[in-house]
Order: sequence, then C-alpha cells, then structure tokens
Amino acid sequence: MKKDLLKRVIGLTTAVTMTMSLAISVTGCGGSGAKSASGVGGTTASAAEGINLKYALTEELNSLDPNLNYSATSMGMITNTNEGLYKYDKDGKISYGLADKVDISEDGLIYTFHIRDDAYWSNGDKVTANDFLYSWRRLADPDMGCVYSYMLVTAGIENAQEVISGADGYTPEDLGISAPDDSTFVVKLTAAKSYFDSILAAGSYFMPIDQKFAEEAGDQFMLDKEHSIYCGPFVMSEWEVGGTTYTLSRNPDYYAADEIEVSTIHYSLLTDAQQKVLAWESGELDSVTLTGDYIAKYEGDESMQVQLLGGLFFIAFNTENEYLSNQNLRLAISTAINKEPIVNNILCDQSVAADYIIPASFAATSDGTYYRDYAGNPTFNEYDPDKATEYFEAAKSELGTDTIELEFLYNDDSNLAAIAADIQAELQEKLPGLVITLRSTSYNQRLQDMGNGDYDFGITRWYGDYQDAATFLDMWIDGSGLNYERFHDDEYMELYNKVIGELATSDKEAERLAAQMRMEEIMEEQAIICPLYQPSSVTLVNTEYEYTYSTSGYIIPRYTRKKAE
Repeated sequence: MKKDLLKRVIGLTTAVTMTMSLAISVTGCGGSGAKSASGVGGTTASAAEGINLKYALTEELNSLDPNLNYSATSMGMITNTNEGLYKYDKDGKISYGLADKVDISEDGLIYTFHIRDDAYWSNGDKVTANDFLYSWRRLADPDMGCVYSYMLVTAGIENAQEVISGADGYTPEDLGISAPDDSTFVVKLTAAKSYFDSILAAGSYFMPIDQKFAEEAGDQFMLDKEHSIYCGPFVMSEWEVGGTTYTLSRNPDYYAADEIEVSTIHYSLLTDAQQKVLAWESGELDSVTLTGDYIAKYEGDESMQVQLLGGLFFIAFNTENEYLSNQNLRLAISTAINKEPIVNNILCDQSVAADYIIPASFAATSDGTYYRDYAGNPTFNEYDPDKATEYFEAAKSELGTDTIELEFLYNDDSNLAAIAADIQAELQEKLPGLVITLRSTSYNQRLQDMGNGDYDFGITRWYGDYQDAATFLDMWIDGSGLNYERFHDDEYMELYNKVIGELATSDKEAERLAAQMRMEEIMEEQAIICPLYQPSSVTLVNTEYEYTYSTSGYIIPRYTRKKAE
C-alpha cells in the first residue's frame, strides 16, 4: 500500500476499549431495508427522522452489564447506551457526563460529584448518586468476580485493594465512596491522581446501575431487551445474547437527545470479509473494514480511511503451563517470530510490527511527547533466529525433553487464522522439536478460555482505556481479570503501586515514566507476552457524514453529523 494514503493517527479521544470490527464500522447512512443475498437484515426505523446507520459486527455480544462485561465489543455497546460521571466530547476533551459539577479538595483526595437533575433511566427513574454507589460496590464485591474490579485500584479508590481481594474485615461498604443524598456522590482517593478523570471517562465499569431494576432482573440483567435499562444517548431496541442482529435507537429521555442526529444504528453479525464487502458495494452497509486484497482494490477511493490505532495484538503465554513456565522457552518463541511478514503480507493495512507494549502515538506527556517517543523502542526481543535457537536448546535442557507440544489459541477471524498458521509454520521450522496444534474458537469462548487458564498460548489484544501507559501495564498486576498469563513479579507490583500512588501527581511525571518504562522492561525480559503488531485499520465510510473517533478507531455515533451542503 502506498504511504501517501490518507492516514490519521488516533491519539486524543479515548472513549472505550473496542475491537476493530465494532470500532471502525460505526458509520454512515442506511441503504435498502430489504434482506439481500448477503444476509444483511433491514430495519424498521426508516420512518424515523435523522440519520439511520447500518454496519457489521464480526463478534457477538455478551452481557451489557457494565460491571460484569469482559468483551471489548460489548463494552462499545455499553458506552453507546450508558454514561458515567465524565464523557469525551466531540473534540476529544473530557467533559461532564451524568455529573454537572465536581468539587475537588485542595489535596486532590476527595471528589464530590453533583449528579445532574435532568438525567433519567429509560424506565423513567431518575439517575441518582445511589446508582453509582451500588454499581461501584458491586464492581468491588469479590463474590461478583468482575474482570475489571482492579480498575478501582488503578483509580486509587480508598480501600479498593482490600475490598476486591476479600481481606479480613473488609466488605464493599468499606470502599471509599458515599452518597450523602440523591444528587451527591463522594469519592475518596488514596493519593492524588492526575489521570483520575480520564479513567472515569473511559470504561463502562464505572457507569451507574439502577439497583431496583437490576435486583428485579436477577441473573437476566442486561442479557436481553426485556431485562435491560439505559441512561445514555441510545437504547438497545433489538438485542439478545447469541443474536445476530442488534439495533440501537436514540434515547428520547437522554438529557442531550436534541444534540444527537443519529436515529438508529442497525448491526448485523458478519464474519466473512467477502460478505461484508459485497454488502458495502450493494449499499447495505455504511462502513466496512478492509483486509488483504480488498485494500488494494479500493486504494485511492475517497471513502477510504487509514488509522493507526492505540492498541496491541500480542501472544499471551500461560506461565502455569508445564512448558511455558520456562522463561527460555518463552524467549525462544518470542525471538523466533518474524513480525514483518505478518503486517506486510497478511494484514497489508499499515499495521506496525511491534517489539513494544505501549503503542506509538499514545499517552502524551505534559509537553506533548508520546510515551513511545519518550521511552524509545525496546530491542531485546526482536526477531533473532540464532538467539531463538540458543534459548530453545536451553529450554529443552532445563525441561528435560526434546519434544514440546503446545496448543495455539485464536478466535475465529480470517486474518488471525492466517497469522496463526504463519506463526505455527515458522516456529516449527525454526525450533525443531516444537510441535504446535492450532485451535480456533469464538471470540467470547477465547476470552473465557484465557480467563480460566484453559489454554497454552494464544493471540489476544488490548486497546487503551485512557490516555496513560498504565492502561496497558495494569493488565498484569495481581488480581487483574486480564492477567491471562498468571504473571506475578514483586518488583513489578512495587513499581505499579508507586505509579498509581506516590508518583501519580503531575510534579512526579519523570519518575513515574521511569517506573513505567521499567515495568515494560520486566515484561519483555521475562517474555511474559510476545508483542506482534500495533493495529491499523483501513475502512470505507459514507462520506456524507462527519465523524468523531476514539483511540481504538471507534466512531462515536452520538457525534456523527451530516456534512453541510
């Protein structure tokens, strides 16, 4: 692909952590409502005023429960249908969401949020401070098993570590939050955090939950239309877990509903690249993500956009595996993989081969320098077949075997299938005696298997929640539901506690960056993961509209506007 293609590096707006399929496809204006041979269903919203969007998802939704969700795709939906205390505006700046004012103590340890008076749930209930109190305590409750409960620790909420770990004498009621009245929500921090508002604006896990509605819905809460409730710009007017079509409709009770031009967004679950392109060409989709040969086909098309995303695709090693507990084996695999053919011959979309964890053009320092430019690029796990052989021989000697059999996990996706096959062939050629079996499964099943430790090694990904390197590094702390590698390191935890504690103030920026650089170095030295590439996305979008994007390339539909004539 030519380097002079339109390229926008997304690094300012951070609304949600998203998969590329959802992130890039939220665009455009609807075509025919008839069901076609490509399998894209229509919508009955043609009578609605405003913009009616149609696009594809490549991954199914799971629960839309803000606390329990673990899927990036579902988190995107939650962010469209609910809201937190803060949100990102159309210019990528943090603004008030369900709060309309905040008082911050002089020492930066106490935030007093005032809940806006015109915020309502879709069932007519008012949004109150208790909705946040209930949600955050529920997130912290160890009996709930929330994957993102560790974010309470990252945010620095008082007693969060003790509560989520189930320490003796601590219950969710001991979390450093309170609701003295319906319109006041108070948060106590262990240390002042320069990035606290960014965290609250980013993820779904800090969004409110209507306690009465949730308790009445029971274990069906947010699993289908009947048992769902919303307080954001859209409502899910058609959906259920396991479904293949989903529809968002503008929420008339949203406090800023009159500012939203999008009336409906209709999603169809399409996993085949050719099927999606055919749907685009026939006018049934308003955006499509391109891969492989389709990129060359549309090169130069005015509707094509290329974006380098604030994320990372990487190999996770299960360090509890009898073989992958060996550091030399992990190093052997990491240095035996040539990443350039992956981005140049398989993806062909300007994704960047990565030997780093924190992506480029992400997490700017106070003077505007991106973290990666400040820290430089690590080199110790670069592609090096000779080193890989040395590491592998050492691993076999330490493990007492000449043959090592491993299963390589990835979720259903044509690109990932090609990448997995390429890695399998390369590792078995470069490391004789290593036998790899491929296993493909659904996206949600892959997440569950990794979360349960039912895998050897596999491909996963992460997109930054908020504009700080910690959004990547906190995946591997003790208690993180995203620590698929089962990694623990005392130095890493000591540095992490400093990063979110004593170094989290603006006057300690240089020391904090040095600590984060060392954390990244520890991960690479021990080869806990093997970075593969920083993803880019090539999409065709309806040029009749103007879009606002998140860090992960997600087009935020509440800000989609029709271009002026």
